[in-house]
Amino acid sequence: MDREQAEREVQVLSSHPDPAARVRAARDLGGTGGDPAIGALVRALHDPVKEVRAEAAGALAAIGLPALGALTGALGDGDWVVRYRAAEALGFIRDGRSFTALAGALGDERDHVRYMAAKGLGRIGDRRAEGPLTLALSDENPFVRRAARDALAALQARPA
Repeated sequence: MDREQAEREVQVLSSHPDPAARVRAARDLGGTGGDPAIGALVRALHDPVKEVRAEAAGALAAIGLPALGALTGALGDGDWVVRYRAAEALGFIRDGRSFTALAGALGDERDHVRYMAAKGLGRIGDRRAEGPLTLALSDENPFVRRAARDALAALQARPA
């Protein structure tokens, strides 16, 4: 995708009234890696339409390492849905540099975010996650406990 087309997609993602058009724009921007695309996709994590937020998170994960800083920052957003999607994307990037941010998200006030942080820690495969995930086994939410258990099992199944 050339720069001009990426700029058009950023505009569609940012302001088009049709959610389906915003979903397509987010998907298309996942093939780029520039700062304007990353910024627009992070802003799209605030979209009122769930499908747009999901596609934006997937596109950020597809961009990968260039999106790591923006996603780590999004874990501090005031909206739990944004934190949830940021944790999801970080898990799909599967890079150990997101360990500290995801481990911190295990202490989030929202169980949805803690759940996705546990899943993400399992995906990145960093053995440092064993301690925080073990603590998450006593989380008040059964889905968080299950995600922590599954993540620990995934870590233990990996070769050292």
